[in-house]
Amino acid sequence: MAAIVAWVALAVAAVALGFVWKLNSELTTAARRLDRYNKALFDANDELRRLREEVEEETARTRVALRQQQGAIAFAPEMTVREVLMTHPQAEQVLASFHMGGCSHCAVEPNDRLVDACQEHGVDLQAMMGNLNLLAQAGQQSGSGNGAPQLVKLPNVALEFE
Repeated sequence: MAAIVAWVALAVAAVALGFVWKLNSELTTAARRLDRYNKALFDANDELRRLREEVEEETARTRVALRQQQGAIAFAPEMTVREVLMTHPQAEQVLASFHMGGCSHCAVEPNDRLVDACQEHGVDLQAMMGNLNLLAQAGQQSGSGNGAPQLVKLPNVALEFE
């Protein structure tokens, strides 16, 4: 009787081992599928991010072109940082002089509006707008008539006396 129970226990153990092996192979197959789906999802997300960036870049380029066609090369607080940088080749220097961009600790998001970026970084919006618009005016006064902004000599040192 004990021998029969031992053989039955052995058979049940063999069936359980086979069942575990089958579940393990199904788990491995499911893990491979999940890896493929995750990779496809990552690739789709990466492509979506790239397309979104292209749309934002093209939107900014269109807004800048529209402002230039309307003759409004002046800067405005509602412009995005990306639009400001596209409007005049030296705008980046003006932003950097206010510690907005130019280095890692004062980086700004290109899709932030100037007013929001100034508020976030504690920059005087009116002073920045004045400097940006002076840049635009100086570029227009020395302009060549082809509509492209002209480079302006910017001071590399600002002296402030109290």
